[in-house]
This record gives sequence, C-alpha cells and structure tokens, in this order.
Amino acid sequence: MLPLSEVGSIKWTQQRGQKMRLLRGDLPLVTLSKRLTEHHVEISRQYLNRMETDAEVKGASPELVMGLCKVFNCSLAELLCLNETKIVQLGVAKCN
Repeated sequence: MLPLSEVGSIKWTQQRGQKMRLLRGDLPLVTLSKRLTEHHVEISRQYLNRMETDAEVKGASPELVMGLCKVFNCSLAELLCLNETKIVQLGVAKCN
C-alpha cells in the first residue's frame, strides 16, 4: 500500500470542487479554514474558494484532502467522487 505521505498532489477537478461545496453546506470558508488548522492544515479561505470555483486549480495536497475529509466527516472516496472499489484497488484507506 502506498501511504498518502508519498503522494505529492491529488488531481483536483471541477466535479471535486462542486462536491466540496456541497459537503461544506452553510459552513463559511473562513470557518472551514480555521477547522482545517485544527487538523494541522494551513490554507486560506481564498484558496478554498478557488478550489470550489476555479477549474484551473491543478491539485491538492494529501494533507489538505485528508483534512477536508475529517472536517466534513466523509470518506476519501466521497470527496474525490470515486467509488469504493477504485480506492481499494489503489490501496488507500478510507478517510474515517
């Protein structure tokens, strides 16, 4: 199994940005940024906004993606819009 610490970046797509927005619900971006800090992920609300709205965002760090899973209480597969089978084939454990 390849640990996420060995992954430099996870491809970010418009679909994943839309999923992030859906999972965020009413939570303000500034609050999301603060909650991510509690999981040792430093990121600005402006960048989080770009992740949700800008198709030009190329990738996200594994730490950021895992932090989002923890804050949203969702699986890695759900956030990345993958089915569980693909995750298992990659050998990546689910987020929670």
